This record gives sequence, C-alpha cells and structure tokens, in this order.
Amino acid sequence: MRTRLDISYLGTLFHGWQVQARNEHIVVRTIQGEVEGALGVIYGYPIRMHGAGRTDAGVHATGQVAHFDLAEGAPAIPPLGLQRAMNGELPPEIRITAVLNVPTAFHARRSAVSKTYRYRYRRGSFLPPYEGLIESLVREELDVDAMSRAAARLIGRRDFAAFSILGSAVETTVRTLFALDVEVAGPVLVITAVGDGFLRGMVRRLAGTLRDVGRGRTSPELVLTSPGPTAEAKGLTLATVTYPEPFPASGAGMAG
Repeated sequence: MRTRLDISYLGTLFHGWQVQARNEHIVVRTIQGEVEGALGVIYGYPIRMHGAGRTDAGVHATGQVAHFDLAEGAPAIPPLGLQRAMNGELPPEIRITAVLNVPTAFHARRSAVSKTYRYRYRRGSFLPPYEGLIESLVREELDVDAMSRAAARLIGRRDFAAFSILGSAVETTVRTLFALDVEVAGPVLVITAVGDGFLRGMVRRLAGTLRDVGRGRTSPELVLTSPGPTAEAKGLTLATVTYPEPFPASGAGMAG
C-alpha cells in the first residue's frame, strides 16, 4: 500500500529536507529524517520516504508532499489515526496536514505537474517575532512596478542555469516558469513563482534578482542575462504541489 503525506514545516531549525549521512560526532536534523524517524517508531521498522522536492536549509513549506510504501504485513492504520500518531511523535515545527491512501502509480515528485513557491520580503526596519520567521527584511525603497516588468520577462520555458546554485546534479537546466508575480500585501512584498520544476536555489535567485531591479541596481531589460544575488533562505516557502486528477493539490488540509 502506498501512502501520501502532506507536510508543513518551519525550516529554521533544520538542515533542509534531505536526510544526511550520519556522523558519530555531528547530528544533523532534517525534515525527511524527522518524519522517517516518526514513521519508524509508529510502524516498528525503518521506512524510506520520497519527497516532491528538496528544500534547502532554512526553507519552509506549507504544502510539501511525500509518499512511502508499507511492507507486507505492516499494521493497517487509518489515515486520520496515522496523522494523529505522527503529529504526536514529530517536533512542533513539523506537522502532517493530510494523509491519503494512493495508488502505486502516484509518485510525490514524478507525478507533480507544478510547484508553487512564495518569497516574502518585509519592507521596514525590523522583522516581527512571528511573521518574521518566514520573511526576509528589506530596508530600502523598492520600485514594485519595475520588479513586475522584470518578472514578466522571466516567464516561459528556457535554460535557467544562470539562476541555479552551482554544483546541482540535474539532467537538464531547462524549466518552464508558468507565472512570476509580485504583489503588495501591506508591508510585505510577496513574490509567487509557479513552474513545472525548479533548480536548486532558483526561486531564491529569482527573488534576489527582482530585489536588485526594485532598488535600481539593474534594469528589467537585463534580468535574463544579469541575474542578481541569491536571496536568503528564510523568506522562501514551498506553498503547493499540484497533481493531475484525481489527486488533490497539497495544502488543502485534508485527511482521509
């Protein structure tokens, strides 16, 4: 039986999603490691998960998705019961928002048709103690119209190698960016990126590039050839992973 987990987490205290090789002197906390550990306690044997994407250290999620397969003879736990049991085992920074029994044809990463990330810039002189945990501070004035014009130029299918972190092991650096929106929500500037997939560090590089446009360090016309710096991890959240019918998108808070 294959089981899907929808996962929300505050990535501040974790070294990213992917489980790390164990070192007897250093214990590295990861989201995958914590969730797999909880599954191991509940089922009584090690379970390996497959995630929709590997968020970097300090990056958050409201709609991460993972799946795992149970061994033959494993106890059958109803989805709602498993959700409650896992949330009882996990640290408070990680929550299972939905558990679904799915066909074996479902794959958290390969079945995904798009992912949505949001980057939050707070304009002001300080970050508040709560919302500020998932925001990046911007003290300078930003030209939002120029940022929106630059964002429009980045939409489409192209080679985004210049917007990735060096050393990423991928077959191709071509991606399709379906949407890149810049919206004002009070003191917060929200950059929403929707694509068929993202290279490591790509959304943060897009956010850093748009910030450079907003403060006049580069023009909207040059964003394709002159990427800006990589924005810090704390402002980035994996919001949603979308799948074809009949699988629901993540972040709906479903259980069953």
